[in-house]
Amino acid sequence: MTLSNRSLRFFAAILLAGFSIFAVHAHSHAGQRETAHAAIITVTPENSKPALEDFSWLAGRWEGKLGPMTAEQQWMAPKNGTMQASSASPTPRKPSSSSFSPFAKTPGGIEFYFRHFSPELKPWEEKEAYHLNLTKAEGGVFRFDNPVVNQVKDAILTRVDGDIYISHGDITDADGKPKAIEVTYHRVK
Repeated sequence: MTLSNRSLRFFAAILLAGFSIFAVHAHSHAGQRETAHAAIITVTPENSKPALEDFSWLAGRWEGKLGPMTAEQQWMAPKNGTMQASSASPTPRKPSSSSFSPFAKTPGGIEFYFRHFSPELKPWEEKEAYHLNLTKAEGGVFRFDNPVVNQVKDAILTRVDGDIYISHGDITDADGKPKAIEVTYHRVK
């Protein structure tokens, strides 16, 4: 299945939620900002694996802009082995689409799932939700990679400070061309 343009726009807004290779330019700007609350977690066989609690800074409401769309996210605090998020991307003169995006603690580590839905709650993905594995967590940068070859390659979340994070994702569009999508999210108080 390939993603339609509507699906790509929605996917871009939501994936960068959370859901998502960190661009060198963005990295250089993020490095110039104060990172008072950044967590330093290195995933190696010698060290313990990151915990869901390392993502507790995401709990709350967030908004980010991607063109004319405002992506809205609501993250719950980690509890009972999951940390759940719901997202919506209202667009001008169109019904809002939504996604469900939990992090889950598994024996293999932390996994990130997400699935998109129409306003009628019909799944956009034909077979199953996207599934990405946490492969790096260091200095406020959390990288999830897809173990399956399909349209979603990765999702990278970069915590800038307590009220800002950058979501980056690499995907393959409906024409088979690679695209990078990046959204800066701000905490809504």
